[in-house]
Amino acid sequence: MEISLNEIIDYYAKADVSFVGAFGERISPELKVLGRHTNPAGGGLVIPFSGSACFTFDGKPYVIEPGMVVHAGPGMRLSKEVIGDREWEYAVIHYHIPQHERNEYPLFHKDFSLVHGHSAKVPHLVRQILDNQSIPGAAAKFQTKVLFLSLLQEIFTAACGQPGHEDSKLIEEAMGYIRLNYADELTVQKVADEFSTERRQFSYLFKRHTGMSPIHYLIECRISKAKELLGSPGCSVKQVAGWVGYTDSLYFSKAFKKYTGVSPSEYQQKSMGF
Repeated sequence: MEISLNEIIDYYAKADVSFVGAFGERISPELKVLGRHTNPAGGGLVIPFSGSACFTFDGKPYVIEPGMVVHAGPGMRLSKEVIGDREWEYAVIHYHIPQHERNEYPLFHKDFSLVHGHSAKVPHLVRQILDNQSIPGAAAKFQTKVLFLSLLQEIFTAACGQPGHEDSKLIEEAMGYIRLNYADELTVQKVADEFSTERRQFSYLFKRHTGMSPIHYLIECRISKAKELLGSPGCSVKQVAGWVGYTDSLYFSKAFKKYTGVSPSEYQQKSMGF
């Protein structure tokens, strides 16, 4: 089940959120970073400045571009890959909530995204936070806290004002449906019918919201799960192919190599340390 904007706002309104720190980074085109984890102690907001990248949290991919924010929980498996030939520039804002609130507010541990459009205030506030956090003294620390809360307010205000907010909700629900049913014989038509939307309109909205086609997203989900299964002992390539929705193991192998650069058997050998 997808997380609505209202649920996200309600979480930040009620939980005792505290700013922890922030960092900015520039990554060269076509760079891949694998085998990392998110901050083990806090939640994080990924906020892009320029370029495009695919971040995967615990096997769930997000194509991130300016105009959106992605949240990741603590200690999640992380991989990231720059898309296209532009440098990827982004910042991560880390925060935490008290230990005794973490069961009450499960969104702290989850990944989700929201679209705020191209609010000029969002990157401006982020850069202020990056600059201000290094200034010593209580006054600067207090100002950084104010900037963090102002950033959240601006993100939510801009997200609520998006003309396509209802469309975004539909696509978020469709993404959840695909993630739950990726092993079935899914087609774009079938998913569009599930949400009572015309196929071409659905494909257009999906790509505008995620940066990829519905079929591309379906394959990403299948390949991500296949990687996880191939890393488990006792699983053959043919079995994994069937488990992630491919009746033809040869076709699965071609698709896997296209998206990862290696064959399933090669990936399995590397995962097992052979």
